[in-house]
Amino acid sequence: MTAYSEPDERRASKEASEWFVLMQEEPDDQALWAEFEAWRTASTRNAEAWDVMQRTLGIIKQMPAQNTANWQTAERYAPRWQWYCRPVMQAGALAFAVAACLALVIFPRVMLNFTADSLTSTSETRNVALADGSTVRLAPQSAIAIDYSGQQRRIRLLAGEAFFSVKHDSGRPFVVTAGTVSTTDIGTAFDVRRQPEAVRVAVSEGRVKVEDQAFPQSREEIGAGETVEVGMGGMRHGTILPDHVAAWGRGLLVADEEPMAEVVDRLRPWLKARVIMASRQSQRHITGVYNLASPENALSGIAQAQGAEIYHFSPWLIVIR
Repeated sequence: MTAYSEPDERRASKEASEWFVLMQEEPDDQALWAEFEAWRTASTRNAEAWDVMQRTLGIIKQMPAQNTANWQTAERYAPRWQWYCRPVMQAGALAFAVAACLALVIFPRVMLNFTADSLTSTSETRNVALADGSTVRLAPQSAIAIDYSGQQRRIRLLAGEAFFSVKHDSGRPFVVTAGTVSTTDIGTAFDVRRQPEAVRVAVSEGRVKVEDQAFPQSREEIGAGETVEVGMGGMRHGTILPDHVAAWGRGLLVADEEPMAEVVDRLRPWLKARVIMASRQSQRHITGVYNLASPENALSGIAQAQGAEIYHFSPWLIVIR
């Protein structure tokens, strides 16, 4: 592939985005198509930038159906009849989009309202005082269910992330469950985060015992400054500065040599827009501290750390590439 300077690549990417917007607005303008073809074939750099745009759109089209209609007209090389959807087809697509939104966004939230004792929305954190003097701090888009019946103290982390500061009682174990993963307090303060395919536990004080009920042999005890991530691949250990555990509770997002995609994942609950990662730099590691009081600025800083570009396609959709 021909090597270009970063300014040239960014200029071509910007122009590709502008062409995409123009062709959505005027899909039947033959003169515009001719100008676009002239631009695309003018250099390999332009053609590569347009190919990247097409790949980005391919990722977006895999999203829930609420966005499908918006991107239909970007398929430059599809049969031209696709550019002239009948009104009834558009209405059907819109109805399907609304149904998809309800099923994928609203319905899970309604279910959490029924099952959770405490929950938070986007960018919201909440402190929960428990009956025994222990406390829970919920991160955004998180939910817990509390069971203090009999001789047990059990918290179910239904969604998101929470930091637990536990008042130790050897006669009544304090257990946090997240899916099949349980974390038992041995006099401690610790953070638990549910991820799409794993559960991560980090300890700031004391010790905890972490078990996976799906794999009884998976059982570990970790202490302050240690982490364990439990997933299909078993348990993966790590280290962390104790002050960095649940730094989000102090309004900070701390990245310590982590892939950019994972850092963006941790920022998502603070953003109202949906973020699509389509950058070649997504697995490159970054280190930094970002202010969660301004999550969009934090996202820009994360992207800039790897030279990635941010595109705001709407107030509800951001693409990083």
